[in-house]
Amino acid sequence: MESLLSQLRAFFMTIGIGIIAAFGYDYYRAVRRAVKLKKTGAFLGDLIFWLVTTVMVFALLLLANWGEMRMYVLLGLGLGALLYFYLFSKSMRRLIGIKFYILYRLGHYFVLIISYIWNAVCAPFRFVIMLITYPFRYCRLVFGKLSRRLKAVGKNLAGGVKVKIPRLAFWKKPKQ
Repeated sequence: MESLLSQLRAFFMTIGIGIIAAFGYDYYRAVRRAVKLKKTGAFLGDLIFWLVTTVMVFALLLLANWGEMRMYVLLGLGLGALLYFYLFSKSMRRLIGIKFYILYRLGHYFVLIISYIWNAVCAPFRFVIMLITYPFRYCRLVFGKLSRRLKAVGKNLAGGVKVKIPRLAFWKKPKQ
């Protein structure tokens, strides 16, 4: 038979476990909002969250009261979750949101710095490629203009005659 003091200690520990589980739910909700999960992703995320939470609560209950499930354990878990949601949830959601915003901005700056470094590393190669391809671009420009002029002269000489090439039977689309 357990003493009243050990049962009170276990009850307060279950309140703490309820607070931890409720904080985990708030954190998961913020992650889900930040990642913008679709229906299947939300389902898998919920499933993983509840499996992890169940294992965590069970492990903490083993530490708190040797895993005994009594009415005060369920009451303590529920009371801890309620206390968290009424007292701490709003401020913790705000802090978690600020954390994700800071992480987003840091990630943005990290990508920006990496892109600047990448451009700095690639700049000499781009310059060499530009030097090599510039004569070919110039030739394309000159020959492109020459080609357009020759087409215009040919069109004027032929008088704009269009020649229709008949299609063979296997090229035609079947009539529907």
